Parts: sequence; C-alpha cells; structure tokens
Amino acid sequence: MPSTRQTHVRSDIQGLRALAIGLVVLYHLWPNRLTGGYVGVDVFFVISGFLITSHLLGLIGEQRGPQLLVGFYARRIRRLAPAAVVVTACVLVTTLLVLPATSWAPTAWHVLASTFFVENWHLAAQSVSYLESASQPSPMQHFWSLSVEEQFYIVWPVLLLVAAVLGRSNRRRAIAVTVALVAVVSMVWAVTHTALDPDVAFFDTSARAWQFAVGGMLAFLRAPRGWLRGVLPWVGVLAVFAAALLFTDGTPFPGIAALVPTLGAALVIGGRGDEESTWSWSFVSRFGPVRWLGDVSYSAYLWHWPLIVLLPQIVGRDLDLRLKLGVLATTLVLAALSFTFIENPFRKSRRFSQRRRRSYLAGVLAAAVLASAALGSVGVAKAASDAADASLIAKVTKGDSCYAAAAISDPDCKDVFGTVDRTQLPAPLADKPLAWQDDCIDDVTQNTEKLCQLGDPNGTTTVLLWGDSHAGAWSSAFDIAGKIQHWRVIVAARNKCPSSLVAPEATSFGEALPKDQQQWCTDRNRWVQDTVVPKADKVVLADLWANYVFPGGADRQDRGYEGVIDAVRDAGRDVSVMQHVPLTGRTLEAKVWGPKCLAQEPAASCSNPLATAYPPSTSAAFRGLVDDGYGERVRYVPVHQQFCDDERCYSGIGGVSVYFDGSHLSHTYSTSLGPWLAGALDRAEPLGDSDYSAPAG
Repeated sequence: MPSTRQTHVRSDIQGLRALAIGLVVLYHLWPNRLTGGYVGVDVFFVISGFLITSHLLGLIGEQRGPQLLVGFYARRIRRLAPAAVVVTACVLVTTLLVLPATSWAPTAWHVLASTFFVENWHLAAQSVSYLESASQPSPMQHFWSLSVEEQFYIVWPVLLLVAAVLGRSNRRRAIAVTVALVAVVSMVWAVTHTALDPDVAFFDTSARAWQFAVGGMLAFLRAPRGWLRGVLPWVGVLAVFAAALLFTDGTPFPGIAALVPTLGAALVIGGRGDEESTWSWSFVSRFGPVRWLGDVSYSAYLWHWPLIVLLPQIVGRDLDLRLKLGVLATTLVLAALSFTFIENPFRKSRRFSQRRRRSYLAGVLAAAVLASAALGSVGVAKAASDAADASLIAKVTKGDSCYAAAAISDPDCKDVFGTVDRTQLPAPLADKPLAWQDDCIDDVTQNTEKLCQLGDPNGTTTVLLWGDSHAGAWSSAFDIAGKIQHWRVIVAARNKCPSSLVAPEATSFGEALPKDQQQWCTDRNRWVQDTVVPKADKVVLADLWANYVFPGGADRQDRGYEGVIDAVRDAGRDVSVMQHVPLTGRTLEAKVWGPKCLAQEPAASCSNPLATAYPPSTSAAFRGLVDDGYGERVRYVPVHQQFCDDERCYSGIGGVSVYFDGSHLSHTYSTSLGPWLAGALDRAEPLGDSDYSAPAG
C-alpha cells in the first residue's frame, strides 16, 4: 500500500501511514467497535497518489518516455513484489497443508487474481451475488486494494507522460489539468456507481482513481504559511478519525462519504506540518513507535489479514480477545521481519537496481511460480471434488440409509439430528449446489439468459425448475432425481427474482431492488415463459415465497404467480409449487449460518422451532392462490418433513450440513434429497387449504 520512499522521508506522511494501518487492522479485528476503520485504505490511496505524482514530476523532462517507464516499473517491482510474493506463497502453502481440499480451489483463484493485479475485479464479480456476503472470506481478499494500486501504477505514468507531450509548452500545467480532470470525472462516476451498485463500486478502480488524483493534486500546491501549517494536519487527522468512528458497513462507499477520509488525508499531506513545532502532527509523527509503524505499514497490511482468516480455521474456533491480541502481536513481528529481511534488501539491492532487467525477470519468475502452484492446486482440488461427488452420488442412490436426507426416513437410524463430523464439513463456498458450480445461475444485477442443463441428457421427460436462488439450491436434488427418473432437467434460476410475472420491489427486510433490476427480472421471466416453458413437460416453481415485497402488496404478488400458472397451463404443461426450506433464524433477515453453527456448537443446537422456521408469512402466497381459485390448477410439494421433526427444523441432518450459508441448501444435502424428490413430484396433490393453514403445511 505505501508507495515510493523519498530521499527525505516526511514524518507527517509516516505518521499518516501509521494511522491508516492502525485503523485497518483494528477494524478487521474489532469491526463492531471501529465500524469505519476501512477508511484507512482510502488514506493509503491519497498517500500513493501524492508520492507517485511528485516522483513522476521530477522525472518527466529529465528522461525520455520509455526510459522513464522502464525505470519506474522496475522500482515498483522491487518495492512491492518481494513481500507480496512471500505472503502469497505462505497463504497458498498453509491452505494446502492445514485446510480441507474444498478450500484449495477458492483460495487458488484468489491467489491467481492477486498475482495478476485483478483481485479487486475478482471480488467485484463475486460481490454482485448476495450469497457471498455470508461466506467465509478469502485470506487473499485484502489484495484488492493492492490490485487497485498496481493498476494505478501501470496507468498513471503513461497518462502523465501523454499529458506532458501534448502540453509541451507548459508541461507542469498540462499535467495538473489532467490530474484535476481525472479527479472530477472519477468522483462523479464514484458517486453514480455507488448509488447504482455499491457492492461493485467499492472495488472499482475507476471509482477510486479520484482518491489517487486528489493526492496527485497536492504535488502542485505550495505549503501553507503560518498557523495553517499547524492546524490543517490536525483537522485532517480528526476527519479521518471521525470517518473511522462514524461510518459503518452500511455507509454508501466510495460515494460522497469517501470525501471525508480522502480530504482528511489530503489536509495532513498538504498542510506540511512543521517538524520542529511541538504541537504539530509532524512532530508527533517523529515519535519512534509511530514512525516505525509507518515504516512497516506495507508488510503489516500484507500479513494481518491472512492471520485473521486462517487462524480460526486452524484452531477450530472464532477469534476471542486472547487470539486477537496474538494476531496483533504476530502481525507486528512478521511486519518487522518482512521489512528488515525482505523489503529493504530488495529495494536497496544494487544487483537489481543497476540492471533493471533482473527486476523484471524476478517478477515474471515469481508470478509464474505462484500461478503454476495455484493452477496445480485447482486441478488437485477438482479431482478431489469429483471423487467426493461420485462417492456422494453412490451413497444417495445405492443405499447408505443413514447418510444425510436418507436418515430422515429410516427408523433404524440413530441420532439423526445430533451428530455431525466437524472434520468432514466442507468449506461452505465449496458446497454450493450445481447451479453455482456450473455457473448457470443468473443474478438480479445481470440480464442474461443462463440456464442449467442437468439430469439425464437423453431423458424422455423434460422438467423445468424455475425460480429464485432457492430454485438454484434445489438443482443438485433435481439432477439426481433426473438421473433416477430419466428426466432432462432445465434450471432457470435468478437470485432475488422469483418466478412471478410481477417483479418484487424489495425484500421483506427492506432491501430495495432498483428499477432496472425489476425490469430485468420481469423480462427474464417472460423469456422463460415464452421460450423455455414450451420445451418442458413439467414445470416446478421454487422460491423463497415470503422474501419479497411486490408493488401493490400481497394481491399483486398473487397476480404475478397466477399469470405464470395460467401461461404454463395454457401451454398444456403441469405446474407444481414447492414449499421452501425452513428459515434458520427468528426472521428472514436474522439467518443462522448453518456451517458456522455446526463447526462451533453441538449439532442439535443448530435448529429452529417449527413455528419460527415456518411462520404464516411463508404460506401467504399459497393462501392467495387458493383464495383465487388456483388450488386445483397447481400441485403442491411439501418439503418440511425432510428438515424437521414434530418440534424443530435442523441445520445438521444425517451427519452433514443442510445449508451452505444461512438459508440455501448445500450441494451435499441437496444431492441426498434426489431419491426422495424423484417420487415426491409424482405424489404431489393439488394445492389445498391445509397447505397454508399450519406452519408445517
């Protein structure tokens, strides 16, 4: 994160680095205490923008373009690559040695993305799926900010050189205008993008460029005079602290709110406090520990997050106060060692600085080794996953009667809900059903025509599974049922887009869907109705029925589903609706993440009372259909008995996790439901009053 080191290291900037890394680390350790500590990253962006722009201003005019670029990039490699390579290698090796094989591939993809400076875009691609918010973080995801910086380092010198060439008569002015223009355009885009899609905007380099540009603009300003040199830096520090204390994960970012820490950091740098004045920020920053923390801030940033993520998985429990203090101490020790034995030796090495080619060769070699190791672990993980899937299919189709869902129907199975082997719990992200594994589930933030093709490809009957992400979660069950019954299975699933011709305007807990996403949802369902339904013999609707608020209220909700039923029936196809899986918490929003609970608590404790798991709201859509006379036009598939006894519904059944997050079926449990589902669809009866009059259906 920190950038080039100047001949004279400004103590105020080192103090600002120390403040930034402190905020980031404390936020990651105690996110509920320092709720806005993530703004430390924004401070680093401003510092980098100032230092790199200042450095380039000194070089432009002294060196020819190609020569300048070759030297600049070689210095960047020597400065940033060595420590990053060591940390990345340690993360990859640790993952392979101590974590289950299901964690290898996800980590390896993050390693690849980080190695080639695109981790921010890798996370942005994941962030559009709301399912990722409940998942275990990657030990490499903090490299997103480093990827943003590297992209800045690649583009910025070229941009400034072009500005200098075009404004040859007054190069400095041309560069200043270019930097200011980038700041304005990027800031406008950041505000716009944050309003439209905050999850992606957070990682968007073009929505962050203005923060670097703000730092760059400081390179053209003179130091203030008089009392301002003492006051401005402290105002800036207070602004950064205010953002760290008052902002939360819900603050739209990096929109208007990002001005607070960005301008705060700019005031510290632009104020250029007097190092000899006892009350100045610069004087305080000369204090040994503060200056030292600024020196090692880059290494501290690299090491702290892998420790936070990997340690709980190694010790098998969440970080308590003692472990958090241990992480903090270990971070500082590793940062000191990394700074002393990796950062400084490579940065100051004459062997590399005198022959720039060696810097490039070393960088390419390191990237090649990391990429090869990552791809190799992906291959090994895939082989292990394929073997596990084959074993799972064999279990659920050939008679391990007490495994997963099969244990529910076998009276000889003991302790059906009470025993889960924690050592065999796969990483949640690796236990997603086939719709995610095959990347054939659509997202509400996209407008595509993705479909899954599962079951028996030569089947004589075609079954269409249609709905939101919960339809996607049933994909593995339908795949097995299709293989048993010789069905071709088509899955048309889109996150937050239920199988209704009327799109919801929000979730039941207040998350609004933008107008464009509502339109995409409507268009998608009409496309499924017109294009996919005619290819099917049976249509099954599966949604989290109680999850949505529709324009016009519940009556409008009924009309949307009734339109689908009419269209399917008019096409001469049978249509069924599936009861959704039990809620895991007190409400739809207050989910209990099943895998995490099972890893920490006795399996029987990871359950929900039946009435809470199936409140009346979960059957409201069925009540509307029956009241409107649609009961005889649609069949009903109850599922609660595959998850619940007479009193409670469970997150662990037959030794496995039912869910991969807080509400969606795991691939393991969904697959085990295949044999039951193969018969359940044929046994489905018309929808009646009893199917909504009681929580259990």
